[in-house]
Amino acid sequence: MCGAVLVVAMFVVAGWLRRWTVDDAFIVFRVVDQVLAGHGVVFNAGERVEAVTSPLWLAILVAASVVPAPVEWLAVVLGLALAAAGVGCAMAGAWALAGSDRRLVPAGVLVWLGLPPAWDYATSGLESGLGIAWLGACWWTLARAATRPPVGTRGRGVGVTLGVVLVGLGPVIRPDFGVFAAVFGVALLACAARGWRLRLGMAAAMALVPGAVEVARMGYYAALVPNTLLAKEASMANWAQGWLYLRDFATPYWLAVPLVVVVWRVLQAAHADRGRRRRVARLAPALAGLLYVVLVVRGGGDFMHARLLLPALFAVLAPVALVRTRTLLDAGAVAVLAGWALVCAATLRAPTGPPERGHNTGISDQRTFYVGKAGLPNPVTLDDYAAYGRVTNGADAARLAAAGRRALVLDEQVHPLAPDAAPTTVYETGAVGLAGAAAGPDVYVLDRLGLGDAFGARQRLVERRRPGHEKPLLIAWVRGRYGVMIEVPPDQAAAARAARTAMSCPPLRELDAAISEPLTAQRVLANIAAAPHLTALRYPGDPQAAARELCGVAISTRTGRPMGR
Repeated sequence: MCGAVLVVAMFVVAGWLRRWTVDDAFIVFRVVDQVLAGHGVVFNAGERVEAVTSPLWLAILVAASVVPAPVEWLAVVLGLALAAAGVGCAMAGAWALAGSDRRLVPAGVLVWLGLPPAWDYATSGLESGLGIAWLGACWWTLARAATRPPVGTRGRGVGVTLGVVLVGLGPVIRPDFGVFAAVFGVALLACAARGWRLRLGMAAAMALVPGAVEVARMGYYAALVPNTLLAKEASMANWAQGWLYLRDFATPYWLAVPLVVVVWRVLQAAHADRGRRRRVARLAPALAGLLYVVLVVRGGGDFMHARLLLPALFAVLAPVALVRTRTLLDAGAVAVLAGWALVCAATLRAPTGPPERGHNTGISDQRTFYVGKAGLPNPVTLDDYAAYGRVTNGADAARLAAAGRRALVLDEQVHPLAPDAAPTTVYETGAVGLAGAAAGPDVYVLDRLGLGDAFGARQRLVERRRPGHEKPLLIAWVRGRYGVMIEVPPDQAAAARAARTAMSCPPLRELDAAISEPLTAQRVLANIAAAPHLTALRYPGDPQAAARELCGVAISTRTGRPMGR
């Protein structure tokens, strides 16, 4: 027990020393500000767009905001505490499955403890710590279920019911955590219940929370998935980029060394386990981790080094978080893991290179990048990033809004808005986290990469680029949508008019109504009905092609206006 506490304490220290917040976390913080300002769960006031991938993490931060502290610090502390709890739960699960033999030593947790990205994303402001806590808790729940009598025994119902609800929370943490939830759920039903009726009831309970969240998403946002998944085209395969992402994580840390040992130990332990239920519990996390790796690789991974693959690694490590050392071979395996962990923690680091080019892979070490931009070793709050250009530009937009200026801040220049443009001040940017937080809830922040923009996210993907940066919105759409026709270069005026025409076409007009009309009961029902086809909606990024396709009319290439049907 003392060893387990020491491991958790060491992980907390490592995470705290690497504390920071990434730009994407400030997207979440901006939505928290919008909720607290009474604007709803939105990125921009008056426009219902789900710019946050994790509804549960957002809900936790909103609830935690009753504490009089900056939301950035709340996210860092909660993220670290949850990640540490996940490590503790992983060891508790291994302890529960060990039976009467409690002579256990750390093994899998040594791998986690020695990995620098695990320290980095224990904070970062994103939902990573919550995900690790959930994975650890699911594994612990599964291990306990495998070592106790099935449901129906006196006193067993309540604990298993809570475990079933816990497993069902996976898709509410991240939609892709549905893979983990499915495997853990099947394993839990196999280990904790007998009879198809009981298992069917437990499966229904498992789906209750994510089902309710999905219906709420459809009614509120008129979408089946978060807007971030539309912007990233998460359903499309990008195997080549996904393999680059996997190699970018595995190669620098020599992960083949610990993984060979860990997989051998998982299989050895499963073979030694007595009873089918124990074997199912032991193998389920490793299977879930493998399937999750396939999902991430298929989708092309992420632009953040290692982040999306960390949950899969943690799941594989959990069943051997603690292991028996009965033989010399067992002791040798633990020694190999301990030696690797020391070398990795001390010397192995992420690939280096120009972050703006992602070392020619589209992937970069985000912590190194933002520490450099802030000029501080541990940038956490918006004030820590005060010298960063995006923050100062967002603050300038906030001052314009406070002065009542109807303006568009485009390429750091201020343009007057048309009288019929709805927002008072529009700030255009390609990185909306820090800039959006600095601009504040009263400034309309136009995300030209689509994460926070329902229209940009639905552009048709033309070319695979850096993950999450594949749908840059043309300036013509910005000018056309907000009526900025003054000072438009003649060669761009036609495209701006075509964009304005396209915005009046039925599909985009329907999308606009779904996300901006008052949320009456009738609108909620209409959104639920429209969610499938509005989620599938895609249109050309070229304004003239979009106007032709969406309106079914010819568009003059010279004027950008309709020429007739």
